[in-house]
Amino acid sequence: MGEPRLELDGEQVSARLLPERGTHGGYSLVIEGTTQSHVNPLDPLDLQLEYTRVIAAVIDGCRERGLPIRVLHLGAGGLTIPRYVGATRPGSVQHVVELHRELFDFVLDALPLDDEIELTVEFDDGRAAVERAARTGGGYDLAIVDVFSGSVAPQHMSTAEFFTELRQLLAPDGVIVVNTLAAPGLVMSREVGATLASLHPVVIALAAPSVVPDASLGNVVFAASGVPLAEDEIERGANSGPRPIDLLRGAALDAFIDGAPVRRDDDTLD
Repeated sequence: MGEPRLELDGEQVSARLLPERGTHGGYSLVIEGTTQSHVNPLDPLDLQLEYTRVIAAVIDGCRERGLPIRVLHLGAGGLTIPRYVGATRPGSVQHVVELHRELFDFVLDALPLDDEIELTVEFDDGRAAVERAARTGGGYDLAIVDVFSGSVAPQHMSTAEFFTELRQLLAPDGVIVVNTLAAPGLVMSREVGATLASLHPVVIALAAPSVVPDASLGNVVFAASGVPLAEDEIERGANSGPRPIDLLRGAALDAFIDGAPVRRDDDTLD
């Protein structure tokens, strides 16, 4: 068995796996020049990137620890979160929707999944996959929206219509998790927050304090549900890295959204 292929120059996507990029080793997945994921195949609990630690904190807080769950992943990346779920919640059922088959195959060829992880995959646009699945239902405990092309998130997967369709795939107490990149002005993050809040009675946002006033780079991760979330537990879990993470709820979340408009299909056609 030879060394894994660490470069992909495909017809639709260009990617690199850069070794020894984390504190404890592992690989960074760089797509179109943007670091998307970090994977430590020897330790799936080694979450080097801040947003993955935040998403993991939401997962840990939404159900009793150790119990298997059903998760829909829109966007595969390096499969960091599916690996984490498989390690912390054995027996979980996970489904991935990834646009680029060549990227998925490239990652798995270099960094195979543990054989015990139960994961299925379909290759399609995430919105199309959700619309198709909404006709038959899903019963997922979590749906994680983490879709980027380089540093740009597709607008058609951030509208009220899309989140309404996605909600149909959840169990009654299911949670939608959305990762947004804190671009200048935080326009997308604020509008995604407004859109989720227009549809769900419970919405929280997690981000480093310096990100919220648009003072530094980072991510804003949202969690939305029809039932209360274990907010204190989620906040404690999110604060496992070098930079503190704030949880925004209620008035603090309203102040962050700052009157941003709800995103709708008619306004955000690609």
